[in-house]
Amino acid sequence: MTIPLAHLGHWYHVVLYLAPIILIGAGLWWSSRREARRELDENEEQDLP
Repeated sequence: MTIPLAHLGHWYHVVLYLAPIILIGAGLWWSSRREARRELDENEEQDLP
């Protein structure tokens, strides 16, 4: 049994609305991961004698 999917003409407007939201979310996620890594590195440097 195959699942019928609509062609791109029915989905392009959803992609146009979701793309900016996904890009901003990915950017915020990437930035927070980078900041956490930077703080971890700074804490490790402070712990060295």
